[in-house]
Amino acid sequence: MGTEESAHTILIVDDVPENVELLKYLLQQEGFKTYTAFSAEEARLVLLNTAIDTLLLDVNMPVQDGFSFCRELRTMDQFKLLPILFITSIEREVGFQEAMKNGGDDFINKPFNKRELVAKIHSVIRLKDLQDELYRQKSKYEKELQTARRVQDQLIPEKSFIWNGIKAQTLFHPYLQIGGDFVDSWIEEKKLHIVIADCSGHGPSAALIGAMFKMQLFNLVSSMGLRERVEHLRKNMELVLPEDYAITFCYAILDQDLKLSYINGGHPAPIVYIDGETKFLKGMSPMIMGINFVTNDEVQTVQLKTGSLFFMYTDGASEAMNPKSEYITEEGMKEIFHESVKVGTDILPTVQNKILEFCGSSTPSDDMAMVCIQL
Repeated sequence: MGTEESAHTILIVDDVPENVELLKYLLQQEGFKTYTAFSAEEARLVLLNTAIDTLLLDVNMPVQDGFSFCRELRTMDQFKLLPILFITSIEREVGFQEAMKNGGDDFINKPFNKRELVAKIHSVIRLKDLQDELYRQKSKYEKELQTARRVQDQLIPEKSFIWNGIKAQTLFHPYLQIGGDFVDSWIEEKKLHIVIADCSGHGPSAALIGAMFKMQLFNLVSSMGLRERVEHLRKNMELVLPEDYAITFCYAILDQDLKLSYINGGHPAPIVYIDGETKFLKGMSPMIMGINFVTNDEVQTVQLKTGSLFFMYTDGASEAMNPKSEYITEEGMKEIFHESVKVGTDILPTVQNKILEFCGSSTPSDDMAMVCIQL
């Protein structure tokens, strides 16, 4: 008897005691630990209280037959992947079709061949062991993602604050538990800084790049102007960015006179609401890529006024898709923002709700970050 088999458990369900005893004897000889039940009701109790690796199920039983019991088990999450082998005297071709149709994994005809029975049990148990290992790895990965998400929440906290009567608000919603988007807004040298960025890809690798992007923001010197800040970010991120990754970004600075200066590095166009009109802000510089090339980061300026709103987002919003496979698009985001401004409540939650309404039953497939400045 092998030690691997001895760890596996088999539940034998048959209303004929002689059949149960025979199967129990044969399987114990092979090193399996066996449990027995003489009806679906008894089997249900065993399954709910014992870890079972394989179920050997007779079809013709009183009160509830094997096919019906199998269908019931497949509706329960904990038994969706439980290997179920039917053992019955039903003619092989008909029995196999019925077994598959009712949720079984295989079919053994009575009188059974011991070698065939043991071989099929080993086969389904190997698959179950692989599924269990995948589940353990998935659970471990999800726990690590949850920890990473808590760290990322500290790195990229959602913000809402008032500066000189101006409300700044950010929103960060990863597609996975962690993502490659970045958004922040802060006060420095009596100016409001607004940064949004989007690293290609999803998950841990993109999140690490987003963390490096924030580290570079921390290394900026207060005396640096906007162009110098972007040059610093670009130079240092290009040194560490893999060739198959890219970062789009937009860095904006609002001074006390409400003049907004910004550099847009391949990012969706910022949107401004002013004098009752919503429009895109022009100007585009190259994105950050894992190759070093000469760039010319063009500083754009726009004079805002009290009552204006400034809005930026990552392309996870504009590329959100509805069940008809239609994208919101950048033009659609402009319309959503305009409608949200007219609602007059918190802008970002309203924008997010409108995006989710557009998606309907479809789940957004990319990270989303947004920032809104209300003057």
